[in-house]
Amino acid sequence: MVFMVVLMFGSIMYTVESTASGNNTTNFTSIMSGCWWSVITVTTVGYGDMSPDTAIGKVIGTLALLTGLIVLALPVTVIVAKFSDEYEKTRLRIERENMYRRESIIKEVGVR
Repeated sequence: MVFMVVLMFGSIMYTVESTASGNNTTNFTSIMSGCWWSVITVTTVGYGDMSPDTAIGKVIGTLALLTGLIVLALPVTVIVAKFSDEYEKTRLRIERENMYRRESIIKEVGVR
């Protein structure tokens, strides 16, 4: 899914910036350079080596950033919540096992 988002925004950005830039000083010289920008933008790293020059390019950049947050950040919260639930279940199971061991030791010592 991330690959598709990167390819889509990279292609769109290359098309918009290369056609709208009349002075040919754009950083987006190919679709691959657009994809490089898209990877950096979608993952919110933001090196700053490339940026859109046109207004529509900046809007597309904002959409790419927001899409990156949705595609990457929201699933992480679900994964962390599930991990937290499983961790709590395991912690409670281990506490119960330790309690049973202590009770069995106390019974053995009390019997002898």
